[in-house]
Amino acid sequence: MDIRRQITLGLVIVSIFIFLLTVLVFVFALYSEGQPVPIFLEPFIQYHMQFMVLMGLFGVGSGLVVYSILTATIEKQEKAAKTNMGIIMRFLGEDERNILDLLSSKGGMTTQSEISRLPGMSRLKAHRIIKKLEGRGIVHVEKNGKINMIRLVDELKDMAN
Repeated sequence: MDIRRQITLGLVIVSIFIFLLTVLVFVFALYSEGQPVPIFLEPFIQYHMQFMVLMGLFGVGSGLVVYSILTATIEKQEKAAKTNMGIIMRFLGEDERNILDLLSSKGGMTTQSEISRLPGMSRLKAHRIIKKLEGRGIVHVEKNGKINMIRLVDELKDMAN
């Protein structure tokens, strides 16, 4: 089943639950105030305990259905993001991949001096690679006084985690 149908199914189930809960509350409000209850709603009064149990079970069931739909959707998006990150990494050089790996391990942000401490990396080489990555829209450089903070762009940061 495609995602739109799953979301529609989840919304229908939650809507039915809300409607039935509203009817149940409406019937009990009428009954407790001594108002006449319509004939087609009298079973709600006669079997109120059974309806409450059924509503509780229906609520839990609808919650589980919606949770499973949302979980499956999130898992698909995460898998697609990881695939996209893998594709991006294939088009980068080894030094660029090392920098992105470092950024991923640091939560998407680190200093330029820490990047220059990578094996085989000098300060000048780190600066040039970072400029190239910034030009491609992969990282963003934020200057904090004499320190350059290198940050993955938000789209890639979500993919890298």
